[in-house]
Amino acid sequence: MSEIRVDILGKEYVLRSKEDAAHVRRVAEYFTERLEEVQSQTKTASIQAATVLAALNITNELLSIKDKQEAMLREIEAKSEKLLEAIESC
Repeated sequence: MSEIRVDILGKEYVLRSKEDAAHVRRVAEYFTERLEEVQSQTKTASIQAATVLAALNITNELLSIKDKQEAMLREIEAKSEKLLEAIESC
């Protein structure tokens, strides 16, 4: 596990991760972008409120992607079953 220094809104954090440094920095940059986006859209003075809203937005993105992935997997399974039935009937 390595320690990676990242900057989020001008504050340095030392993160410990099994992931490579480039990935951790990418995550921190994405989070910072989303946090800045929330701050500019809501004009909230509270960094805590902006952080919670950014986390909720990112969670929403993640769950939407998971839902789409599950739907695609169900579609692939259904098509695979049809293909297998067609092959077996020959």
